[in-house]
This record gives sequence, C-alpha cells and structure tokens, in this order.
Amino acid sequence: MRRTWVLALAGWVAVLMAGCGTVENAAMSGQPGKSSGRDRAHPLVFQNLTGEMNEGQDPRWDPQPASSDLYGAVTVWTATGQKELLSADAQPLLFAAYWCPHCQRTLELLTSIRQRLKRDPVIVNVGYPAGTSLKTAVRIAREEDATLHLAPFKEVFVLTPSAGDRYAPLGYPTLVFRQGNDLWSLYGQHRAAVWEKALS
Repeated sequence: MRRTWVLALAGWVAVLMAGCGTVENAAMSGQPGKSSGRDRAHPLVFQNLTGEMNEGQDPRWDPQPASSDLYGAVTVWTATGQKELLSADAQPLLFAAYWCPHCQRTLELLTSIRQRLKRDPVIVNVGYPAGTSLKTAVRIAREEDATLHLAPFKEVFVLTPSAGDRYAPLGYPTLVFRQGNDLWSLYGQHRAAVWEKALS
C-alpha cells in the first residue's frame, strides 16, 4: 500500500513538472523522452503543438535562484538585425522554443492575462538548429504570433544552438526575473496566478 502511494505521488509530481526539458530531466521525472525536445531535429516551420504533451499547469510557486553573471548580459538579435545586450536585472526574460508545446501554451496564457501583468517579459526565442538564419527565425516567430493570436510582446532571438542549454538548463519555458534584491528562474508551464506573481 505504501509503495502504491509513493508511486502515485511520484506520478503526480511528474505531471506537475510540465515543460520541454532535457533528456535527463525527462528521465528523472519518470517520463523518458516525453518532456524531451532538445535531442530531436525540429523542422524550421511553425507547427501549432498546443494540444501536445498537455500534462496541465503547475500551481506551485517554485522559482529557484538565478545568476546575475549568466543573465546580466544576454546577447540577442532583434528582428531587424540589431544586436542588443539584455539583462534580466532590468526586465524579465522568457526563454522559449518555437517547437515547445509548453511554450506555446504559456505564450497564449500570458497573452490572455497581459492586462493583469505589471511587467511584460521579453520573449527570447531559442532552440534553433545549427545554421538557422535570423530571417528564418523571424518568419517562424511571425507565423507563431499570427496562428496563436499572441500579444505583441517584445521578441528577440539567440540563434546559437547551445543557447537553450545555457539559458534554460531545466527546459522550456524558463522565465528569469528580479524580485526584491534577488534574481529568480521559473521553469515550466504554470497557472496564471504564478505568472502574475512572477511578473508583478
């Protein structure tokens, strides 16, 4: 009976750990491959995946400390080809991949509650295969915005294939934000109240 209860609890926790994570995170959650995405080749087209891998929204407020050294100077490209240096100390940064169902649903949710947010996140598009051009990344983002009817959040791009491993090590989506004197990282798909608290 106790083993059954422990297995049920582990399954529930795995469901709450909703996000497009690394292979290791998927295996640790008891869902090998299910939450993984980085190890696969993704076509350079937008696909509406909002109905895929829908394990629900995590209700927990569970941010973890983040490093100002890492998120204090993130080099990005704008859609017009301008190079910028962003800091999560100054504005919240949401790292998302175009092929991540959890990211797509999170962007839809943020659009629906945008008027309740005190701070808009900057969407940092990552997760591109090697050789992806800025023009292609911008086209995919515009297709995603139009298909999902997303709010016009500021969007920037990091085309380096390793950017996701660097800035979103637990998986997508990852929000990095400042509250008080500390910098925090929030990973995975969460309920609206959690996003509102993080972006207050």
